[in-house]
Amino acid sequence: MKIVDKLLHLILGVIVLIVALILLCAANPDVRQVAAGIAQSIGPIYVPPAEEEAEVQQASAGESGEEAPQETTYTVSMDPSKFIYADELVKTVVEATDFAPQGESYSDYSDKRDLTGVMNDGELQDYNPGNDEYLQLVEQGDEGLLTLDEYLSQAVKKSDAKLAEPDVTEITDPQEAQNIADTVPLGETGEDAEFDKLFYPYYHMLGEKEQKLYKQIYANANALTPEFRPVEDCTPKEWIAAWDCVFYDHPELFWMDNTKYYESDYSGKVIKVGLKFYAEIPDVAKAKLRFNDDANKILAGAQSLETDYDKEKYIHDALVDKITYMFNTLDQSAFSSIPNDYTVCCGYAKAFQYLMQQLGVPTYFVIGWGGELHAWNIIKLDDEYYNVDCTWDDTDPKTYDFFNVSDKKNLMHSRMYQSRYLPACNGTKYSGLESTAPNLKKLGAATDKIYTDKVEYANDLIDLLTKAIASKKQSADIKLVISRELFIEWYRAFFGTQYQDGANNMLSYTGEDNSSLVMMFERLDSGDYLITHHVDLIAE
Repeated sequence: MKIVDKLLHLILGVIVLIVALILLCAANPDVRQVAAGIAQSIGPIYVPPAEEEAEVQQASAGESGEEAPQETTYTVSMDPSKFIYADELVKTVVEATDFAPQGESYSDYSDKRDLTGVMNDGELQDYNPGNDEYLQLVEQGDEGLLTLDEYLSQAVKKSDAKLAEPDVTEITDPQEAQNIADTVPLGETGEDAEFDKLFYPYYHMLGEKEQKLYKQIYANANALTPEFRPVEDCTPKEWIAAWDCVFYDHPELFWMDNTKYYESDYSGKVIKVGLKFYAEIPDVAKAKLRFNDDANKILAGAQSLETDYDKEKYIHDALVDKITYMFNTLDQSAFSSIPNDYTVCCGYAKAFQYLMQQLGVPTYFVIGWGGELHAWNIIKLDDEYYNVDCTWDDTDPKTYDFFNVSDKKNLMHSRMYQSRYLPACNGTKYSGLESTAPNLKKLGAATDKIYTDKVEYANDLIDLLTKAIASKKQSADIKLVISRELFIEWYRAFFGTQYQDGANNMLSYTGEDNSSLVMMFERLDSGDYLITHHVDLIAE
């Protein structure tokens, strides 16, 4: 059988895998997520038209006893009109199948904060989640499509921010409610407090009433006032919105637990509120001394550095080197990371926010989705904004895959709640400065480019395979380097199937005639991926 025939069998074999998944979806809806991943990512697949199939059959006629020509030239058509897309194959099944995610999901959290009517619309500018491909997946219930390699799986599992719901007591007796309203003091009002918009953006997102509540919460948190009456008549939604914004803006309030309490009357009005403070920090004054002392030790190494970027990188590295990812009762607080060394994503983010604020660099706390509820940061360098995730960069050795990246490149991060209205991150000047570009020649790459577009990657790969066929080789190793962003699509398209050998980062397909296609990936220090495509074409 001719080599072209072997290659076509391999390509059609991939199509067979897709069709098999479609049929499996019809019987088992849980498999829909895998099929949908292939549909969205696999890109163009060549299907030979009938006349080309006839030519291949004629070339193989010698198998039936007829003498085949000794010298024949065969080509593979690259006519784009002859490509089909996998998404068309599964479209009907995907649309007809209901997939219910198991356990807590994005949708379980997305409805927990209704911000309607509590925000200052004139200060809001959505960061444009319409371009967030990951958000589109999770909103559709398809976040399971992202079956990732060992490194990225390690990162995604480190998402443990908590959005604590308040303890609530409803006072149904009008007289009792009135007594509470008459006797509970206001505590500190904080009416003279001012908050710079550049450093405290969440305060400025709130409406006028909610800003007064914010000031009162902030002042009473500093005064350690456990209970007080709201300075303004408010609903639970207004009170919670203000409390959340204080929590997001002020990492220095490390003694304030992220749980809260309120009492409401028969009409739904909040008549008494309560702040909760960590029992593990019984002496706040003493804890402040320890916190400030340890923070200053870290800051000392950065203060003499020349640029904000240099200071930022120093703090990023210091936290990644210092902190061990571990759950504990203080892990939503900056105290768990400064001075303690054990925390989860929220502790990393609050520590980074606090230290950079002390260095005069605007840095914000971000709440969002990363496989679970997750926290990271946004930083302003010059006139540009960037995402920073110290938690996901805390690997061995440490990486910079989530350091100063744009929203588009901040893979598997989707902002939620008020964090949607922080500035869009489109910075480029300080992005990617830590990564050394891979030496493509040394790696044996077949081209001098790092692919970011799946269509360009697929077309170049087909061209290279065609050249290998023309040289009449029985086997070929074609190495191409793809970006981290493209790798997510590539991985979703091919891995997680029965042909995957996850232990060896390898996927293989073997035809009935023992011709085979093997694809292997290797993560490079730059964060890009080397893909080796090995094809064996067994001549008879």
